[in-house]
Amino acid sequence: MGEPVLLNDGGGLYFRKQTREGAAWTLRYRFGGREHWLTLGNFPDMPLAQAREEARQARVLLDKQLDPLAVRRTTRDEQRHRVSFAELCESWFHSEIEGRALKHPGVPRRYLDKYLLPGLGRLPASDVTSADIAGVLDGLRMRAPTAANDLLRFARRIFMFGLRRRMVANNPAADLTQRLDAGGTERPRTRALSQDELATLFEAVRDTPAFGNENVLAIKLLLALCVRKGELLGARWQEFDLEGATASGPLWRLPAARTKTDDGRSIPLVPAVVGWLQAQRVLSAGSEFVFPKRRRDPRPRVPHIGIDTLNAALQRVEHHLKPFTLHDLRRTARTHLAALGIRREVAERCLGHSLRGVEGTYDRHDYFVERRAALEQWTNLLLDAERGQRKVTSIHRAQRPETSTNATDDRRSSRAH
Repeated sequence: MGEPVLLNDGGGLYFRKQTREGAAWTLRYRFGGREHWLTLGNFPDMPLAQAREEARQARVLLDKQLDPLAVRRTTRDEQRHRVSFAELCESWFHSEIEGRALKHPGVPRRYLDKYLLPGLGRLPASDVTSADIAGVLDGLRMRAPTAANDLLRFARRIFMFGLRRRMVANNPAADLTQRLDAGGTERPRTRALSQDELATLFEAVRDTPAFGNENVLAIKLLLALCVRKGELLGARWQEFDLEGATASGPLWRLPAARTKTDDGRSIPLVPAVVGWLQAQRVLSAGSEFVFPKRRRDPRPRVPHIGIDTLNAALQRVEHHLKPFTLHDLRRTARTHLAALGIRREVAERCLGHSLRGVEGTYDRHDYFVERRAALEQWTNLLLDAERGQRKVTSIHRAQRPETSTNATDDRRSSRAH
């Protein structure tokens, strides 16, 4: 290995060679009554001229009563804190969302990609201010208050993660409030489309060529099946029995892993819905997904149609109706089921809701046969609306049920919706 070599260049600068392979420039100095050695760089990567300049700068710090080693540590800490906001978001998502195997990681992923990263992603995380976050919320809170509240909650969690990992020094979202800066107090939505409005909607989407047959089918299936948007858009063909291979007839076996309630269920498919799905199978062109991704996207998103694609397409339709969301279609279905005289427990099961209280504890019947009959009536109403026909009473007046016991429940359900 050879003997260690220490050559003095003057002014405290030394060439130190301790092994055959390794040599470095070091500065010897005293600070606070103690001797220190500061490694400036390795030889031959750092030539002599650069080593002398680095030593000169260190001596300037000493003249200012600053310890060069302490300054170096502070600089390294600051550089560590200069991670971009995008890097902070990705670290949070990998650790807090993917790392905990949350059931619906697509939700926070969508908020990152759609709202936070486009405007703030390139900023250093430590430079993001409350005003920056408030600006993003301002663009969202009037048209989508619930989304604005969710976005504020995600922003707080991201910066809390950054504080714990010492990637930022403060949480700029901490002082923002839901009431003043985001969407305000959330109130239950009450919007439901009448049969006249459904007829108008169907006519409008037919008259909008850019809306596309696939989106039309998605709207009709959301209504007829009473499912959530994510449940339908993430569906795979292997979940469906369109031919009715069992005594139960055609059905959709919706896995528990893809439901909000962790409750898998079999959804009966009435003839019209089977026809719509067969048409969609042709459009899906051999994909494993009922609604496959439509364009190449280098970002790691869902492998099927984007969760916001249908929303964006619907916003371009000039239907001139009172504003509504896709989730309002579930309320629309539930309200019409009540108006059709469907028993409350059957209607709730059609939406995949669990019965509450003691009734839910003891009533474990899945009402499959009853749900098939109810969905048949509901789909017939949709077909009438699609044809522009109106044969059913207003959604605000339920038909008289068959028994007096059920009449009370149905009238209460109708008033509630």
